This record gives sequence, structure tokens and C-alpha cells, in this order.
Amino acid sequence: MAYYSLAVLFTVNLFNFIDRQIIFGVFPLVGKDLSLSDAQLGSLGSAFVILYMLASVPLGILGDRARRNRVIALGVGVWGAATFLSGLSRSYVQLFMSRTLVGIGEAAYGPVATAMVSDYFPKARRAFVNAVFTSAIPLGAALGVLLGGTVGTHFGWRSAFFVVGLPSLCLVPLAWRLPEPPRGASDLALMRDGPLAAGPIPRPEGSIRKEILGLFRIPTFVMVCVVGMLVAFATGAFAAWLPTYLHRVKRLPLVQAAAWYGGIQAFSGVLGVVVGGLVGDALMKHTRAGHLLTIGGGFLVSAPLGFLFLLHSDPRVFLTALFFAVFFLVLYTGTVNAVIHNVVHPNLRATAISIFVLLIHLGGDAFSPAIVGLISGQRSLQAAMLLLPVMVFFAGLLALAASGVVVGDMRRIEGRLAEAR
Repeated sequence: MAYYSLAVLFTVNLFNFIDRQIIFGVFPLVGKDLSLSDAQLGSLGSAFVILYMLASVPLGILGDRARRNRVIALGVGVWGAATFLSGLSRSYVQLFMSRTLVGIGEAAYGPVATAMVSDYFPKARRAFVNAVFTSAIPLGAALGVLLGGTVGTHFGWRSAFFVVGLPSLCLVPLAWRLPEPPRGASDLALMRDGPLAAGPIPRPEGSIRKEILGLFRIPTFVMVCVVGMLVAFATGAFAAWLPTYLHRVKRLPLVQAAAWYGGIQAFSGVLGVVVGGLVGDALMKHTRAGHLLTIGGGFLVSAPLGFLFLLHSDPRVFLTALFFAVFFLVLYTGTVNAVIHNVVHPNLRATAISIFVLLIHLGGDAFSPAIVGLISGQRSLQAAMLLLPVMVFFAGLLALAASGVVVGDMRRIEGRLAEAR
């Protein structure tokens, strides 16, 4: 049952990112049909990110108090309907509003779903199963752009939203019927092949405000949030400008640049996420800082490869460097969820992830594409992009620093759980 649930959550997450990214595959078609400026097109993406950030924390808190399968099903229904409605839009305002609803719907999913994933499986496999779950992110992002461009070109941009919106709605009953694992079951060794009947772990005493403030007294959580902001700034700007960079600076034809972007995102991204989970869990058998060592090591290897990609002129060299830079960069994607889940109370995991999501977007990719564009206009795109590996390098150093405090934080929460039982 645990593997079935993981398969359902992976599929939902796949459509989460397909629905999120599909608009970027039809940007030129939407702009031409609705006579939109680049600023208006950009705001369609901002509408999603801003509402996604604002809704993530209250919905994460709800996910720690209500039945998580119901919260997930509600979110899937909202974003599926909003995606379908995007195809019915006849004006900029209508499309803007529907994209806003997509952001609200998807905010109900990620933090809550990752908390469920960690409760379905034993703690020793926490990074790997979270990595499998989050491997849907690069795959869904690549498929979204590809489907949007392909379907939009042949059948019109509105059809692209219909094609992905309807399957999302079909996932609602599957999400609604997902088994609800006991919160913290894997931490107390109550799991084998699936969730077993067990009494719930008592909630920490105190108000919501006290619970949230308590998260910021956990050194590992605070440091991981800063790491996430640095990486989100770099990856957000990188994803937004990479196709343009390959075309403008590396002189690749636009179609070829898009193909390389999608291929590397899908293959290297998925491979790196899964390998990161496997390596992180393997290292945890030798040191309880194994997840953070995986994350920090990946960043420190990725940063120089990023510089090689940006500075070398031979396509055979810079495309190979790009492939491995992405691979080592995304070792962190699923593993970071395991780090956070290991140091916070099981009844606060969705809340903690939602705050993490809010902070990394607010301090990272909500503004980094515009900042890189501003620097590019004043200097050059090359100069602007060279800032990104620097941020990844410092994120790696901070992740290694966090490995020195994570053991104490894990022991602290494990002691609290033992007292509660």
C-alpha cells in the first residue's frame, strides 16, 4: 500500500509541475493571440508564484491538523479546474485569475504530500522516497514546456490547457482515497510495508504562533532555509534564462537550445534527484549528517562545473559540463525534505515545509529572473549568469556547516518523541 500511495503522489506531483510549466511553452502563442506585452506575460508567471507563496503556510498548517488526503484532493481539484479554465480564457485578466488559482491549488499539495511520504516508509529510506517523489519536478517541468509547445503549435494554445487540466481532475478521487498514515509512524518504527494502526503522536503544546516561532529555534532548519534561498535564487534565474543564454551567448539555434534545455532538465534532473536520495540514505548509515553532506558536496561540485559551462566555447565541453552541473545540483531536491523532517516534530512537518517553500521563493526565485535580466541589460547576460555558481558554492559551504548541528537537533526531537510515547 505504501508503494501504491507513493505512485499516486508521484503522478499527482508530475501533473503539478506539468500544469505549472505548460504556460511557458505557449507564451509566444498567448502573447500573439491576446496582444500581450512581455511584462504582461511575465506577470502571468508571477501571479502563480506570489499566490503560491502566500497560500503555502496556511495550507501547510491545515495539512498538519486535517486529514492530509482530503487537503491534497482539494488542492488537485482546484489547480486542475483552474488549468482547464485557463483554456477558456478570452482576455489577459481571465487568464491571470485562472493562473492565480493554479498557484493556490498547488500550495495545498507539496508540503502536505512530502509529510505523508515520510510517514509511509521507514526512516532509513526517507531521503530516497522523497527523492522519488520529487523526481517528478524536473520531469514534469520538461514535459509541461514540451506539451505546451507541441499541442499549442498544432491545435492552439487553449487546447494545451485542456489536455493537461482534465487528467489532473481525474486524479482527485485517487488522492481522496489515499490511506492516511499515522503522523510520525516511521519515526517510532511502526512501519513495515505500509502504515500500521497506531495512536497519534500528541501535538506539541502551544499556539500556531508558538509552533512557528519554535521552528526558527532549530539551527538546522534555519540554516537549511538560507541554503534553500541561495539555491532557489540561482536555479530560478538559471531555468528562466538558460534557453536564451544557449541561443544568445552560445549561438545555438533556438529550437536546438530548447531541446537541450528540456533533455537535460528531464534526464540529468531526474537522475540526480534519485541518486541524491540513495546516496543520502547510504551515508546516513555511517553518519547522521549524511543527508547534509550529500547536499553540500553536490553544490561544491556543481559550482565549478557551472563556471565551466558558462566560460567554455566548445559545445562538447560546455554541454557536458551543464549535464553534470545539473546532476550534482539537484542531489539536494528530495534530500532536503528528509533533513527538515528529521529535525521537526512529525505534527509540524507540513507547516515546516510550507515555511521553507515560502522563504526560498521569497528570497530566491520570485525575483532572481528579473534581477539577472536587470544586470544583463546593464552589463551582459554572461556577467549576470556568472553570479549564479557563486551562490551555489556558498550554499554548499553553509550546508556543510549545518552538518555540524544536525545531529544535536535530531537527538532533541527523538527525545521528545520518546517522552511522548
